[in-house]
This record gives sequence, structure tokens and C-alpha cells, in this order.
Amino acid sequence: MKALRRLVISALLSLGAAGASQAQEITLRFHSFIHATSYQQIKFFEPWCEKIKEQSAGRMVCQIYPSMQLGGSPAELFNQARDGIVDIVYGNPGYSPGSYLAAEVFELPFMLNDVHNASRAMWDVLGDNPGPEFEGLRLIAIAPSDFPIIQTTSKPIRTVDDLQGVKLRSAGRYGAKVLEALGALPIQMPAGEIVDSLNRGVIDGAYLPWSAVGLLKLNETMKHFTDFGDKQQRMYTSVQIVAMSQATYDRLSDDLKKVIDDNRGVEPSVQFGDAFESTAVADKKAFAEEGADIHVLSDSEYERWRKAAEPITDEWVADANKKGLDGGKLLEQARQAIAKYAN
Repeated sequence: MKALRRLVISALLSLGAAGASQAQEITLRFHSFIHATSYQQIKFFEPWCEKIKEQSAGRMVCQIYPSMQLGGSPAELFNQARDGIVDIVYGNPGYSPGSYLAAEVFELPFMLNDVHNASRAMWDVLGDNPGPEFEGLRLIAIAPSDFPIIQTTSKPIRTVDDLQGVKLRSAGRYGAKVLEALGALPIQMPAGEIVDSLNRGVIDGAYLPWSAVGLLKLNETMKHFTDFGDKQQRMYTSVQIVAMSQATYDRLSDDLKKVIDDNRGVEPSVQFGDAFESTAVADKKAFAEEGADIHVLSDSEYERWRKAAEPITDEWVADANKKGLDGGKLLEQARQAIAKYAN
């Protein structure tokens, strides 16, 4: 009888321990606006989540919800994390123009020319002190998308004169501004409408990253690509951010907080950036081998483009100042961080 009693107590204790273990398991709801087979998810989100699971001994796992499966729009993702609706988000500050000026400074024309170093600079400026615009969020990784290029169906773009009146699907607010400054006609539309718009003559081309060419199968339509040299700064990039709800982080035990902290920062940002860069490099190489017409701007022509876009930066500084920020200081911080990692 005593042996049976000990056996029952032992079993109950085991069940209690198992229940406690299960109670400690935390599922982080990771909400994203891109699809499940995107290079961002395959090359960064999934490996990052695997590290979290492994380093927490399975006590903390991710459930990724791609393509806005939990509802809302891409512009609402940061607020969803801030409000505790989800735990982690992949968001683009550019979807809420003017709301994230501290990040927007990196989208100004002719600031960057290297994705990995840009990721480092962005983290230096924003990572641990992103400012009141990101209140309620704990940033995990920051990176630029790979840099947009001009793609056209029939007219090659070799000089700024060739751009006059050319209708291009633009990328982001500052992507549109720089195209307009160069004489092109920027047109906003969802990425899924690009091919049909090209076929109907609504646009003459697009201003998108190399990584979007294969993703959208634009290499079947686009014939001419205008790119920049390795040392030339690019016209525009879009800031990409993975962020965690601060409230979710605050509820974690100290050891689980450490797991999160060990997987945020400069190196995760560089890895995030590489998801874009490695895809861009591979796609550009493949298109070149297929015989695509890829033109790289001469240094003299590049200077014409850069000069034409200078007023955009001055306008941004003035706009930031009107909103109570020190635009000149933010710009200088960004430039110093970029120079720190310059090749």
C-alpha cells in the first residue's frame, strides 16, 4: 500500500512538473506583411526564431503569421505590437509617411551604398535609443532593403535627360521625391499591379530593388536596367525593422529576456540586411547571364543625379524641425554613423 501511495505521489509530482513546464512555454506571435516563401522569412525570420527556440530550450517559440494573416494593414504593424495585439512584427516605417522621422533620415537620397554597413549604421543610431516615435517597441533588427534601380521595358535610361517624362512605379515617399527631382513621373501602385500596368502602358517601368525583379517576374517584361557603381551612393532605400512589443518583453523572465537580448543588435541587423543583399546579388548575376541590358552610371552622370536631389534633404530637415525634432542633428548623426562604416 505504501509503495502504491509513493507511486501515485510520484506520478502527481511528475504531472505537476510537466504542467509547470508547459506553463512556461511562450509562443511569440510574429506578424509580417510579406508571404511565407519570401526571402525575408526564409533567410531571416525563420533562422532567428530557430535560435530563440534553441537558446530557450524550447520554452519560447515563434508562430509566424505572414501576409497580414492576423488582419490590419502593413502600416498598422508597429501599432499592433505596441498595443500588444501581436508580439513581434516586421514593419516598414515608410508605410506611415512622416510618423518615423528618426528612421526616415536613412531614406534620404544619396546617403548609402552598402547594405551591410548601412545595417550597422542604422542600429548605431536607432537600435537602443529609437526615440519617442518607437515608444512601446523593443527593436530587434534594422536594415535597408537592397537599393532600387530603374527598370524600363523599351527606353534605356543612360542620363538624366532620358528620364524626362518617363512614368515609373515608385518605391516609397522619398523614392517618389527623387524621381520627381530627376524629371521622371512617379506613380504609386501595389507591386501586384506592376505587370498589368506595364502591359497597358500605364507605366514605362519601375523603380524597385534587384530582389523584386525575380520575385515579381519582372525580368520577363523589363529589358533595360540602370544601376550604380559600387562606390556611388544610391538614390534611395527603404528602412526595414523587426520589432518586439515592449510589454511582451517586460513580461518575460530574466533568462528569456537574455535570449531576446542576445539575438538583437548589430549582428542580427547585418544578417537581416544580408537577406536582401544576397538575394539581390544572386538575381542580378542571373539576369546578367540571361543577357539583360544593365547600364552603370558614369561618375560624371552620377554627380548630375546627386546634385538634382539635394533640395530633398533640405526639405526633410525643415520638416523635422517643424515637428519638434532637430533635423540637422538627426541628419548629422546618420551621416557620422554611415562614415564610421564606410568602405
